[in-house]
Amino acid sequence: MKSTVSQVNRGRPKDEGKRRDILLAARCLFTGCGYHGTSMDALAKQANVSKATLYSHFDDKAALYRALVEMKMADFNVDDFSDMLSWDVVEDLQVIALHMLNLVFDDEALEMLRMVIAEARTGSDVPSLFETVGPRRLLEQISDYLARQKGRGTAYLDDVEADTGLFASLVIDHRMMMFALMGVENGPDEAMREKQARDAVARFIKLKRLEHSER
Repeated sequence: MKSTVSQVNRGRPKDEGKRRDILLAARCLFTGCGYHGTSMDALAKQANVSKATLYSHFDDKAALYRALVEMKMADFNVDDFSDMLSWDVVEDLQVIALHMLNLVFDDEALEMLRMVIAEARTGSDVPSLFETVGPRRLLEQISDYLARQKGRGTAYLDDVEADTGLFASLVIDHRMMMFALMGVENGPDEAMREKQARDAVARFIKLKRLEHSER
């Protein structure tokens, strides 16, 4: 009889509201206590769920952390660009750049990154988890877009991997990012982010066209 009940429970749909509560609790505790300073017991208590419910949604703390980063990526639509694309390269890159800026200068995203930096000093595997689900996923999206634009005949696109790195470095002002992480300056406001996105795309295309003309 116990086996039958267990099978029925496993087949029940998970409560998405509880999943969201768990993720919100994780965001609070990870940024406040660090990844390794947060236990599954503390997460269950903060989310007001049982440990059984917690484990029914996430196999372990690493899976929960990955889901948290994925949620932040999805909040800013940088996990999948497909619904935002018009295939006009200038318009698309400006949209991508603006979403990138909105993400990296989000207060919660900055707190998450500060936690990753702190964990890196301890030899933690958190930076690798973060890089795989966050930055790498974002750069893969950009690379895929540039590769498809190259395939559509955009002549000045050449080395997609190098072009992706160039684009990302032009979009994210490293001085501004460093000061925001240190908390000595606020990140750019909406108008500044929009201008930065336009300027970065203009510089990227100008540099790529110049490079192409000199071949």
